[in-house]
Amino acid sequence: MKKLPTLIIALFALHTANAQQLELDNCLAEVNKNYPLLKQKNIEKEINAISNQLTKTAWLPQISVNGQATYQSDVTTINIPVQGFSVEPLSKYQYKAYLDINQTLYDGGVSKIKTDLQNLSSQISDSKVDIEIRNVIQQTQKYFFNALIAQENIIIWETTQNEIKSRIKVQESGVKYGSVKQSQVDILKVELLKIDQKIIEIKSAKKTALEIIALFSGLSISENAILKTPNEYTLIASDFGKRTEFKSYDFQKESIDKNYQLSTSSLLPKVSLFGQGGYGRPGLNQLSNEFKTYYIVGAKVNWDISSFFKNGKNKKISQFNKEAIEVQKSVLEMNLRSQKTSFDNEISKLNELIEKDKDIVDLRAKISKVAASELDNGISTATNYLIEKNAEKQALQSLVIHQIQKINNQYDIKLLTGN
Repeated sequence: MKKLPTLIIALFALHTANAQQLELDNCLAEVNKNYPLLKQKNIEKEINAISNQLTKTAWLPQISVNGQATYQSDVTTINIPVQGFSVEPLSKYQYKAYLDINQTLYDGGVSKIKTDLQNLSSQISDSKVDIEIRNVIQQTQKYFFNALIAQENIIIWETTQNEIKSRIKVQESGVKYGSVKQSQVDILKVELLKIDQKIIEIKSAKKTALEIIALFSGLSISENAILKTPNEYTLIASDFGKRTEFKSYDFQKESIDKNYQLSTSSLLPKVSLFGQGGYGRPGLNQLSNEFKTYYIVGAKVNWDISSFFKNGKNKKISQFNKEAIEVQKSVLEMNLRSQKTSFDNEISKLNELIEKDKDIVDLRAKISKVAASELDNGISTATNYLIEKNAEKQALQSLVIHQIQKINNQYDIKLLTGN
């Protein structure tokens, strides 16, 4: 912190001599590496890879083994009265076992489009994870700055505590020689007990914040860890193009286009080769009553012309869906700009408050010093001294809080813009 009294700086240096050092950027980096939800990205990646492999199987020969046994109420008969010639009646019991093979030659681009859709779906899922991680990072930042404020307040309270202890020693000496009433010492001791209570409360708040940071980041953090005040952050670009939501919207629009392409692919004919080989009674000769092997090979074209009647409506649906996404983008950008405006104005206000805080701290330090001297010389009371001392402490706390809040707002803007 800037322009804090020398005693506070010295006390802070004593605290940090052997303590664990904790930096915000390091905490955030560990959240990005260790937060459990990140495992979902790896799972999604594996699912996507397997799905793509399954899609590619459409280009492999499709093979099926079939068998059937039937009884027919009637069969083909030949009633031609020719002397010396007769045809054995066909059996009404018919059997066949056969192998079907189909090989796609052209699918209208369906497989390629499905692969693209699977990849886009995976990217959209990853974007959702990134948004969740950013929310955790935002919480981590909040707890870090809360812990930092608590840390600075502890130092201020302990500084006040040490100064009051010094006053007590002087006053106890006066009591010994009869120049000071015991009640003046007791008033100062009561204030020390109140300060002890306040320090306990603040240390508990800091401990809670650090434990939550440790939970999010996976770091091992001591409750006595010293948090380093982050450097002030200056935003270079103020657009929101790096926000994950906008990337996700682009993926969604691309997915809509691909789905439309998938629907238009049905307008194209599908070409394939096929073959069937089997054994049965009858074979391909329907007039034979014997078990025979047989095979059929050929090519076929499938063309669903009814898709032409749906294409126009599918195109309109795609356009409307993309327009809906553009509306969502516009609303999000408007909300983000309003938040940034709020942060910018808050920082401007804090800059002005900090300048006033510095002047107030300087004046309060002088007033407190005079009050301490008057107490030591028996001119003033312990109550009057504590009033001025607490006013100085509050001025210091106000300065520290405003300085940290300013940096907090700067980091909130950084996160808001996706940087």
